Formats: sequence, C-alpha cells, structure tokens
Amino acid sequence: MQSRVLAILVAVVLALVATAALVVYVNGADRRAISDQEPRQVWVAIKAIPAGTSGETARNTELIGLREVPRRNVVAGGVISLSQIQGKHAAVDIVAGEQLLQKRWVGAEEVTGRRLLTIPPKHQALSIGVDTTRQVAGFVTPGDKVSLVLSISGQGGESLELSRFLLQNIQVLAVGATALANATTQGGGGRVDQSSGGGGGDQSRSANLTAVTLAVPEKHVERVVYAAENGSIYLTLMPPDAEPAPPSDGVTGGNVFGGQ
Repeated sequence: MQSRVLAILVAVVLALVATAALVVYVNGADRRAISDQEPRQVWVAIKAIPAGTSGETARNTELIGLREVPRRNVVAGGVISLSQIQGKHAAVDIVAGEQLLQKRWVGAEEVTGRRLLTIPPKHQALSIGVDTTRQVAGFVTPGDKVSLVLSISGQGGESLELSRFLLQNIQVLAVGATALANATTQGGGGRVDQSSGGGGGDQSRSANLTAVTLAVPEKHVERVVYAAENGSIYLTLMPPDAEPAPPSDGVTGGNVFGGQ
C-alpha cells in the first residue's frame, strides 16, 4: 500500500516538473517569437535599380525607401544609413523589394565597362558648363528636373536680345564630380572635367563652371549645343510633378517691365 502511494506521489511530482518545464519552454518561445517580430526599418529598392545608378540618384528619384520588416528578416550587411552609399554606385542590377546591401554599392571606378548614366529612351546625355549662380546656387543635384532659360542676342541676323525658356522638365543625370565617364564609350572612365563647358561666358569664368549632365530629347540636342555655344543658360529647379510654364515669346528690353 505504501509503495503504491509512493509511486503515485512520484508520478505527480514528475508531472508537475514536466508541466513547469513545458511552461518555461513555451514562455521562452513566445519571447523569442515576439523578439523576432520586432520591426526594424531597412532601406529597400522601391523600384528596379540599374547597375551604375548612384546612391544620390536612387534617393532623389525615389528608387529606394525605408520599410519595416521583422527583425529576423533583416539581412546582415544591410544599408542602415544613406551615408553608406553616398558617392557610390550600384555594382549590379537590384530588383524591386530587395534590401540594400553595402557590398552591392561600390565606387564608380569599380563599375568597369558599365553605363554609369541611366539615359531614358530617345534621349541623349549632354553636359553643359554652368556656374554656381546659374545652377540655383549649386542646389541642382542628380535626379532633379530643371528647365533651361536661354539669354541670347542676334537671332536671325537681328540685334534683338532675348531671354526665353529653351527646354523644360529636363532630368539631371549628373553634376560635376558625381558624373564619371563611361570607360567603354568615352575612353578611360575619368571624372567629368568641371573646368570645361559652354554657357557663352569668357575664359576667365570657365574655371568656375561645373559640368551639368542632362537627359536631352534627341530632337533638341543641337538646340542645346547651339545655345551653350552662343548664349547664356540658366537652370531653374522644378518641384516634383511640376507642370511646364506656359509658352511665351520671351522677354526683351522692350517688354521686361510688362505692358510696354
């Protein structure tokens, strides 16, 4: 009788111990699950990013953005600060939804043989020399949209001086040292020469010019080159989704004050 009671007591104690162990395990699993679900903000590709795209362009054109993911899904070596890809370029094509990895962003000189400028179809990349004042005090950056205002004189054999929109809503591909020549198509892959360019200024001003590279529609390339060689170009910075200014005949000395 006593042995049976003892056996029952041992069985009860073992059951209690097993139950306690199970409770501890379940609580620990719950804590681990909750910890794994703690959201973390990571930088991801919102849209596909072509190889050669600079970090600045990816940011300004909203190709990348912050997203919350469970902690267990955070990839090691991910980009946690945009400073980590500043001045760098995508070494490979990055698909939409992919977390940004530091190792996939390299210096432009390491993207050998790849196009470092993403040129839209039926456009051509064209650089013009613009001083700081004429590029909105230097606030023009890759990915921005700008308009070109041309001041020119002597049109069609006339002495008339005129300022007028030349092109509007033009994408900026690169500015100054952020633009690197294509090693394949431009013979060397060096940085854009900031001391060269048109803009109609004299040689004393040329050293202060910065190369601004634009995506110009093919049919307007010759117009921009002529304007840069024979006139003075100002860039205006356009807000996102801005509509082009209405067409006009331009401004001369005769109508600059309006109503004259």
